[in-house]
Amino acid sequence: MKNIKLQIAYDGTNYLGWQKTSPGPTIEASLEKVLERVLQHPVTLQAASRTDAGVHAHRQVINFFTNKELLNYKSFKISLNQLLPPSLVVLEAQEAPQNFHPTLDCIQKEYHYFICRGAVQMPQNRLYSWHCPRLSKLAEMKAAAKLLVGKKDFSAFCNFKKHVHYASFVRQVDRIEIQEIFPDRLLFKVAGQSFLYKMVRNIVGTLAYVGMGKMLGSQIPAILANRDRRLAGITAPAHGLCLHQVKY
Repeated sequence: MKNIKLQIAYDGTNYLGWQKTSPGPTIEASLEKVLERVLQHPVTLQAASRTDAGVHAHRQVINFFTNKELLNYKSFKISLNQLLPPSLVVLEAQEAPQNFHPTLDCIQKEYHYFICRGAVQMPQNRLYSWHCPRLSKLAEMKAAAKLLVGKKDFSAFCNFKKHVHYASFVRQVDRIEIQEIFPDRLLFKVAGQSFLYKMVRNIVGTLAYVGMGKMLGSQIPAILANRDRRLAGITAPAHGLCLHQVKY
């Protein structure tokens, strides 16, 4: 059996996330259907990140096992892309070591979040960027972001999810950057090995509260210490978030 690694990209707008357990169209179900048609046998997919409904990916990493002889991975990739919908594409296909696991072997995931803080947002960006026009305190947001970097208990930044239980709420955030890519458009870069449920979006939502003056950055240490989700900011909308890359 060969362990096959794929790098994929998708527009998550019309999907209910990665997992096919969702009652509707999912990335996993769409990709699995095409793979089984090409390979002519059932496959089980594993992904680096189980993205939520509406979240996008520039480079998601998945794997599966097959006993089918794949002589040309470029042709295999082309065959898959011819059958996949335009919102989901395979960027790379290759054989991986037998013990490769896209989640367990990951050393860092980097997420990007886009916010438009102008009075109006260009219509073509509305599916990929959160419109938040009152975000004026950029320096305060950057200072607050520094307080969230490092190894900390992020209980206050984790949403409850039924049947999901964590052995620990401690996570290592390697980096949070806030870049002004245009005068009215911000890019948040959040990198770490793993994240709790909706943690990245809760970090962005909390920093947005700081940027709007609804919260002080100096409150961050107390929010972390109290471990109470109600003390942090809102969960930023899914459509502004994109899994940018996964490092191994």
